Amino acid sequence: MNKLIRKTIEYKKIFILLTIIMLYSFNCIANELSENEISQNTDIVKWLKYDQAIAKSKIENVPALIYFYSDNCGWCRRLENETFTNQEIVKIMNEDFAIVKINSNSTEYVNVDNNKITERQLSMDIFQVRANPTIWFLDSDEKRITALPGFVESPDFINVLKYIKGGYYKKYDWPEYLENIAGK
Repeated sequence: MNKLIRKTIEYKKIFILLTIIMLYSFNCIANELSENEISQNTDIVKWLKYDQAIAKSKIENVPALIYFYSDNCGWCRRLENETFTNQEIVKIMNEDFAIVKINSNSTEYVNVDNNKITERQLSMDIFQVRANPTIWFLDSDEKRITALPGFVESPDFINVLKYIKGGYYKKYDWPEYLENIAGK
């Protein structure tokens, strides 16, 4: 009988040890998966609220990028699915701009100079957006730099971002920039 009890105790120890090893392995796998999810989340555009983007623009002295879209806009979806998923664009937008996404048809409120207005009012009344998608660029003093209407392919959008980010718009018009700076 003693032999049977000793064998049972040994089996229980082995079972407990194997259970601990399995739990540790599952924990390591789960941690690795969550780290991968975190790293993937850095590969997406990080949109801010309007007032947060304006504040970031002022504090960090970076241009603001305001993306106006609507839910029923096919070109908006294409811009989001193709251009805004390009990793170079994501990196530039997240690091060098204060970015906000505004639904031109939304009745959701945004804070503009301590006043609440709808996203639709911001789009139609303040920025006079008449077609989506439209991207407005502002300097850190909220002065309008330019509007970019319509869909833009990734290589062209990279040039636009660099044109605005580098302040080239202060010295060159767009064709001069493309000819003298972007092509080199």
